[in-house]
Amino acid sequence: MKLINKTHLKSDQLKKFIREVAKKEMVNLKNATFTFVYRRGHKEYISGFAFYGMPARVTIKIPRDKTVDNVELAYLVSHELAHSQGLRHKQMKNSIYSRRYARKHGEEWERHYLWANDLPLEIQPAVKKIKPTPDQTIRLKLDRCLKMVNKWYTKAKISQTLLKKWKQKSSYYSRQLKTAENQSMTNENI
Repeated sequence: MKLINKTHLKSDQLKKFIREVAKKEMVNLKNATFTFVYRRGHKEYISGFAFYGMPARVTIKIPRDKTVDNVELAYLVSHELAHSQGLRHKQMKNSIYSRRYARKHGEEWERHYLWANDLPLEIQPAVKKIKPTPDQTIRLKLDRCLKMVNKWYTKAKISQTLLKKWKQKSSYYSRQLKTAENQSMTNENI
């Protein structure tokens, strides 16, 4: 399983969480790809989408400023895994994968995903980028300039070599043409 995490949640815990949901739903995660991203705007609910068919390709969108409810996330992952197995919303209408089912049978629906509260989903600490000093910035720019000079010097040498090669070929074919013309004139004179 491949996980692309662009959120504040810890990746190793998300992987364990997804594996546990897949184990409960009896889904094979071979070659599956899960992507976690932030929702756009100020919507405070989680959502997702998945492509029909295996391997599972699932994207989960979570709000930026809200803690994620484990039960809700477990439901959403199992719902999207059902999509990846080929189920459509009409086929999920009265099943545990449906929100409509959750509204009718709230306690039973929540009990089905209650185990998710036992799994930790912690926020990973923010990584602060260290701003380079002015000396470091100048050194980086100098290194880049030297690298580009070397690159363009190499390209100039290659172009000079190719120019020399094509000049030699053109002079060769010019001589060939002259000799062919001379032979045809001598044949005409005879």
